[in-house]
Amino acid sequence: MTALDGLRDAASIDAIKTDLLRTAYENEGSFLHRLDPRVLLLWYFVFLFVPWLFYDTGVLLGLLAFVSILAVLSRVSLFLVGLMAFSVASTLASYAVVTAVTGDPVAAVRALIPFTLKLTIISVSSLAVFSSMGPKTLAHGLRSLGIPRQFTFLITYGYRMLPVLFEEYHDLVNSYRLRSAPPESPGWLRWRHYAYLLKLSMRAFYPMIFNVAKRSRVTVEAMETRGFSHSLHDEASKELQLANLRIRPLDVVFFGGSVTVVAALALVL
Repeated sequence: MTALDGLRDAASIDAIKTDLLRTAYENEGSFLHRLDPRVLLLWYFVFLFVPWLFYDTGVLLGLLAFVSILAVLSRVSLFLVGLMAFSVASTLASYAVVTAVTGDPVAAVRALIPFTLKLTIISVSSLAVFSSMGPKTLAHGLRSLGIPRQFTFLITYGYRMLPVLFEEYHDLVNSYRLRSAPPESPGWLRWRHYAYLLKLSMRAFYPMIFNVAKRSRVTVEAMETRGFSHSLHDEASKELQLANLRIRPLDVVFFGGSVTVVAALALVL
Protein backbone atom coordinates (compact mmCIF):
# COMPACT_ATOMS: atom_id res chain seq x y z
CA MET A 1 0.00 0.00 0.00
CA THR A 2 1.38 3.40 -0.99
CA ALA A 3 1.36 6.49 1.20
CA LEU A 4 -1.41 8.00 -0.95
CA ASP A 5 -3.58 4.91 -0.50
CA GLY A 6 -3.03 4.98 3.25
CA LEU A 7 -3.99 8.66 3.41
CA ARG A 8 -7.11 7.96 1.36
CA ASP A 9 -8.14 5.14 3.70
CA ALA A 10 -7.59 7.37 6.75
CA ALA A 11 -9.77 10.10 5.20
CA SER A 12 -12.53 7.73 4.07
CA ILE A 13 -16.11 8.17 5.16
CA ASP A 14 -15.91 5.10 7.41
CA ALA A 15 -12.79 6.35 9.20
CA ILE A 16 -14.17 9.86 9.72
CA LYS A 17 -17.52 8.48 10.89
CA THR A 18 -15.88 6.16 13.42
CA ASP A 19 -13.61 8.92 14.73
CA LEU A 20 -16.41 11.44 15.19
CA LEU A 21 -18.79 8.97 16.80
CA ARG A 22 -16.07 7.81 19.19
CA THR A 23 -15.50 11.40 20.24
CA ALA A 24 -19.21 12.07 20.74
CA TYR A 25 -20.26 8.86 22.48
CA GLU A 26 -17.30 6.88 23.85
CA ASN A 27 -15.44 9.32 26.10
CA GLU A 28 -16.75 7.95 29.38
CA GLY A 29 -13.21 7.17 30.50
CA SER A 30 -11.83 10.67 29.93
CA PHE A 31 -10.89 12.94 32.82
CA LEU A 32 -13.32 15.77 32.08
CA HIS A 33 -16.21 13.34 31.72
CA ARG A 34 -16.04 12.66 35.49
CA LEU A 35 -16.71 16.31 36.30
CA ASP A 36 -20.10 17.90 36.87
CA PRO A 37 -21.44 19.35 33.60
CA ARG A 38 -22.30 22.65 35.30
CA VAL A 39 -18.68 23.08 36.38
CA LEU A 40 -17.48 22.24 32.88
CA LEU A 41 -19.83 24.76 31.31
CA LEU A 42 -18.76 27.43 33.82
CA TRP A 43 -15.10 26.64 33.13
CA TYR A 44 -15.74 26.91 29.38
CA PHE A 45 -17.53 30.24 29.82
CA VAL A 46 -14.56 31.59 31.80
CA PHE A 47 -12.04 30.42 29.20
CA LEU A 48 -14.02 32.16 26.48
CA PHE A 49 -12.87 35.45 28.03
CA VAL A 50 -9.53 34.62 29.70
CA PRO A 51 -7.44 34.62 26.46
CA TRP A 52 -8.64 38.13 25.59
CA LEU A 53 -7.17 39.48 28.83
CA PHE A 54 -3.57 38.81 27.74
CA TYR A 55 -1.44 40.04 24.85
CA ASP A 56 1.86 38.41 25.76
CA THR A 57 2.71 35.54 23.43
CA GLY A 58 4.33 33.53 26.22
CA VAL A 59 1.18 33.60 28.37
CA LEU A 60 -0.98 32.65 25.38
CA LEU A 61 1.33 29.75 24.52
CA GLY A 62 1.13 28.58 28.13
CA LEU A 63 -2.68 28.70 28.01
CA LEU A 64 -2.64 26.81 24.72
CA ALA A 65 -0.41 24.12 26.24
CA PHE A 66 -2.77 23.83 29.23
CA VAL A 67 -5.95 23.42 27.18
CA SER A 68 -4.11 21.09 24.77
CA ILE A 69 -3.31 18.76 27.67
CA LEU A 70 -7.00 18.78 28.60
CA ALA A 71 -7.87 18.00 24.97
CA VAL A 72 -5.48 15.02 24.98
CA LEU A 73 -7.06 13.77 28.22
CA SER A 74 -10.47 14.19 26.57
CA ARG A 75 -9.40 12.02 23.60
CA VAL A 76 -10.48 14.58 21.03
CA SER A 77 -11.02 13.40 17.46
CA LEU A 78 -7.83 13.59 15.39
CA PHE A 79 -9.91 14.58 12.39
CA LEU A 80 -11.24 17.65 14.23
CA VAL A 81 -7.76 18.55 15.46
CA GLY A 82 -6.35 18.26 11.96
CA LEU A 83 -9.18 20.36 10.54
CA MET A 84 -8.58 23.07 13.14
CA ALA A 85 -4.81 23.07 12.53
CA PHE A 86 -5.37 23.34 8.79
CA SER A 87 -7.74 26.30 9.22
CA VAL A 88 -5.28 28.14 11.47
CA ALA A 89 -2.34 27.54 9.12
CA SER A 90 -4.34 28.50 6.03
CA THR A 91 -5.55 31.71 7.69
CA LEU A 92 -2.00 32.81 8.53
CA ALA A 93 -0.79 31.85 5.06
CA SER A 94 -3.59 33.80 3.38
CA TYR A 95 -2.73 36.93 5.38
CA ALA A 96 0.92 36.51 4.45
CA VAL A 97 0.05 36.26 0.75
CA VAL A 98 -2.22 39.30 0.86
CA THR A 99 0.23 41.46 2.79
CA ALA A 100 3.11 40.41 0.53
CA VAL A 101 1.67 42.76 -2.10
CA THR A 102 0.94 45.71 0.21
CA GLY A 103 3.60 45.47 2.92
CA ASP A 104 5.86 43.26 5.01
CA PRO A 105 4.29 39.76 5.28
CA VAL A 106 6.54 38.72 8.19
CA ALA A 107 5.49 41.68 10.30
CA ALA A 108 1.84 41.15 9.45
CA VAL A 109 1.90 37.48 10.41
CA ARG A 110 3.82 38.29 13.58
CA ALA A 111 1.16 40.84 14.53
CA LEU A 112 -1.61 38.29 13.91
CA ILE A 113 -0.04 35.51 15.99
CA PRO A 114 -1.52 36.68 19.37
CA PHE A 115 -5.00 36.99 17.85
CA THR A 116 -4.69 33.56 16.23
CA LEU A 117 -3.47 32.03 19.51
CA LYS A 118 -6.52 33.41 21.32
CA LEU A 119 -8.91 31.88 18.81
CA THR A 120 -7.00 28.60 18.91
CA ILE A 121 -7.21 28.46 22.73
CA ILE A 122 -10.97 28.94 22.57
CA SER A 123 -11.30 26.31 19.84
CA VAL A 124 -9.24 23.72 21.72
CA SER A 125 -11.21 24.45 24.90
CA SER A 126 -14.44 23.86 23.00
CA LEU A 127 -13.17 20.54 21.66
CA ALA A 128 -12.03 19.42 25.12
CA VAL A 129 -15.27 20.32 26.90
CA PHE A 130 -17.84 19.18 24.39
CA SER A 131 -15.94 16.00 23.51
CA SER A 132 -16.10 15.00 27.18
CA MET A 133 -19.85 15.42 27.57
CA GLY A 134 -22.31 13.08 25.95
CA PRO A 135 -25.66 14.35 24.67
CA LYS A 136 -27.51 13.44 27.85
CA THR A 137 -24.91 15.02 30.14
CA LEU A 138 -24.77 18.21 28.08
CA ALA A 139 -28.56 18.51 28.01
CA HIS A 140 -28.80 18.02 31.78
CA GLY A 141 -26.09 20.60 32.41
CA LEU A 142 -27.81 23.20 30.26
CA ARG A 143 -31.18 22.34 31.78
CA SER A 144 -29.84 22.87 35.31
CA LEU A 145 -28.63 26.34 34.28
CA GLY A 146 -32.13 27.37 33.25
CA ILE A 147 -32.01 26.64 29.52
CA PRO A 148 -35.51 25.66 28.27
CA ARG A 149 -36.03 21.95 27.73
CA GLN A 150 -37.06 22.53 24.12
CA PHE A 151 -33.52 23.65 23.35
CA THR A 152 -31.83 20.88 25.34
CA PHE A 153 -34.03 18.31 23.63
CA LEU A 154 -32.88 19.60 20.25
CA ILE A 155 -29.27 19.00 21.30
CA THR A 156 -30.00 15.48 22.51
CA TYR A 157 -32.03 14.65 19.42
CA GLY A 158 -29.32 16.00 17.15
CA TYR A 159 -26.70 13.82 18.84
CA ARG A 160 -28.94 10.76 18.60
CA MET A 161 -29.52 11.41 14.92
CA LEU A 162 -25.83 11.65 14.05
CA PRO A 163 -25.22 7.88 13.71
CA VAL A 164 -28.39 7.50 11.67
CA LEU A 165 -27.44 10.35 9.34
CA PHE A 166 -23.90 9.06 8.88
CA GLU A 167 -25.14 5.58 8.08
CA GLU A 168 -27.86 6.80 5.75
CA TYR A 169 -25.50 9.14 3.93
CA HIS A 170 -22.97 6.36 3.49
CA ASP A 171 -25.66 4.04 2.13
CA LEU A 172 -26.83 6.69 -0.34
CA VAL A 173 -23.28 7.26 -1.59
CA ASN A 174 -22.77 3.51 -2.05
CA SER A 175 -26.08 3.16 -3.90
CA TYR A 176 -25.08 5.93 -6.32
CA ARG A 177 -21.69 4.29 -6.80
CA LEU A 178 -23.39 1.02 -7.75
CA ARG A 179 -25.63 2.74 -10.30
CA SER A 180 -23.00 4.91 -11.96
CA ALA A 181 -19.80 4.17 -13.83
CA PRO A 182 -16.51 5.48 -12.40
CA PRO A 183 -14.07 7.31 -14.69
CA GLU A 184 -12.06 5.03 -16.94
CA SER A 185 -8.83 6.87 -16.14
CA PRO A 186 -8.15 8.32 -12.67
CA GLY A 187 -6.10 11.17 -14.13
CA TRP A 188 -3.13 12.98 -12.68
CA LEU A 189 -3.06 12.54 -8.90
CA ARG A 190 -6.42 10.74 -9.28
CA TRP A 191 -8.28 14.04 -9.78
CA ARG A 192 -11.01 12.40 -11.89
CA HIS A 193 -11.64 9.85 -9.14
CA TYR A 194 -11.98 12.54 -6.48
CA ALA A 195 -14.20 14.66 -8.74
CA TYR A 196 -16.39 11.59 -9.23
CA LEU A 197 -16.67 11.03 -5.47
CA LEU A 198 -17.46 14.73 -4.92
CA LYS A 199 -20.27 14.53 -7.47
CA LEU A 200 -21.74 11.47 -5.77
CA SER A 201 -21.49 13.14 -2.36
CA MET A 202 -23.45 16.15 -3.59
CA ARG A 203 -26.11 13.97 -5.22
CA ALA A 204 -26.56 11.96 -2.01
CA PHE A 205 -26.97 15.06 0.14
CA TYR A 206 -30.42 16.10 -1.06
CA PRO A 207 -32.21 12.74 -0.53
CA MET A 208 -30.73 12.64 2.97
CA ILE A 209 -32.19 16.09 3.79
CA PHE A 210 -35.60 14.94 2.56
CA ASN A 211 -35.43 11.81 4.72
CA VAL A 212 -34.41 13.91 7.75
CA ALA A 213 -37.46 16.16 7.33
CA LYS A 214 -39.74 13.15 7.07
CA ARG A 215 -38.17 11.46 10.09
CA SER A 216 -38.41 14.67 12.16
CA ARG A 217 -42.16 14.86 11.54
CA VAL A 218 -42.63 11.27 12.68
CA THR A 219 -40.53 11.98 15.80
CA VAL A 220 -42.63 15.04 16.71
CA GLU A 221 -45.84 13.04 16.46
CA ALA A 222 -44.39 10.22 18.58
CA MET A 223 -43.17 12.64 21.28
CA GLU A 224 -46.51 14.41 21.48
CA THR A 225 -48.38 11.13 21.96
CA ARG A 226 -46.11 10.44 24.96
CA GLY A 227 -46.87 13.76 26.65
CA PHE A 228 -43.70 15.67 25.81
CA SER A 229 -45.39 19.10 25.84
CA HIS A 230 -46.94 18.41 29.25
CA SER A 231 -43.57 17.51 30.80
CA LEU A 232 -41.97 20.78 29.66
CA HIS A 233 -43.44 22.71 32.60
CA ASP A 234 -43.52 19.89 35.15
CA GLU A 235 -41.13 20.56 38.05
CA ALA A 236 -41.23 16.94 39.18
CA SER A 237 -39.96 15.86 35.76
CA LYS A 238 -37.12 18.40 35.94
CA GLU A 239 -36.08 17.26 39.44
CA LEU A 240 -36.08 13.64 38.32
CA GLN A 241 -33.85 14.42 35.34
CA LEU A 242 -31.32 16.44 37.37
CA ALA A 243 -31.24 14.23 40.47
CA ASN A 244 -27.80 12.79 39.62
CA LEU A 245 -25.99 16.13 39.34
CA ARG A 246 -23.55 16.67 42.22
CA ILE A 247 -20.65 19.10 42.66
CA ARG A 248 -17.88 17.08 44.27
CA PRO A 249 -14.41 18.00 45.60
CA LEU A 250 -12.86 16.98 42.27
CA ASP A 251 -14.91 19.66 40.51
CA VAL A 252 -13.77 22.34 42.96
CA VAL A 253 -10.12 21.24 42.65
CA PHE A 254 -10.29 21.30 38.86
CA PHE A 255 -11.81 24.76 38.66
CA GLY A 256 -9.52 26.17 41.34
CA GLY A 257 -6.49 24.55 39.73
CA SER A 258 -7.36 26.07 36.36
CA VAL A 259 -7.60 29.53 37.92
CA THR A 260 -4.25 28.92 39.66
CA VAL A 261 -2.61 27.95 36.36
CA VAL A 262 -3.87 31.11 34.67
CA ALA A 263 -2.67 33.27 37.59
CA ALA A 264 0.73 31.56 37.61
CA LEU A 265 1.19 32.10 33.88
CA ALA A 266 0.25 35.76 34.21
CA LEU A 267 2.70 36.31 37.09
CA VAL A 268 5.63 34.24 35.83
CA LEU A 269 5.53 35.12 32.13
